[in-house]
Amino acid sequence: MDDAISAFSAKARQYCAFVEDTRATNSWIFAQACLTEALGLYHLALRLPEVAPARGDLLEGINHEDWTVVRENLARRISRDLYWMVFEPLVSEPPEPVVGSLTDDLADIWRDLKPGVEAIGSGTTDSIRDVVWHWRSSFESHWGNHAVSAIGALHALCFGAFADTSRPPLTIE
Repeated sequence: MDDAISAFSAKARQYCAFVEDTRATNSWIFAQACLTEALGLYHLALRLPEVAPARGDLLEGINHEDWTVVRENLARRISRDLYWMVFEPLVSEPPEPVVGSLTDDLADIWRDLKPGVEAIGSGTTDSIRDVVWHWRSSFESHWGNHAVSAIGALHALCFGAFADTSRPPLTIE
């Protein structure tokens, strides 16, 4: 497997395990970890090769019930969910802000990555090309937008004027 694909596959597996983890933690620490995970995924997705699928079959998707479980788990772990965003930043007229949801963003990223993680892990795909095509095309058309929105909101939640007040004090060793 190509180095870029291996790196993304490992990060996607790590991300899925991270959002599926149900252990409670400090909400600021969790938000910062979400920011780190989203940035890492985005960076590595840019390096995925552009390939055509081998068979053209779509990977089996995640059902709504499983997505809801992940989203609710995320909601228990993060202090604030809703934020304001511009949906389409390149329109010619000034756009109206719309409400975004961190838990929706993070769960949708998981939903787009998980089928490829499962296919690689179980060996059910005939070709890694199908998985890479799925990851790359869903990045360009769906989860990449969720990652960008989440990154901005998570940065504000960690470091902005309205940041999560559960931030632990800085320590110098």
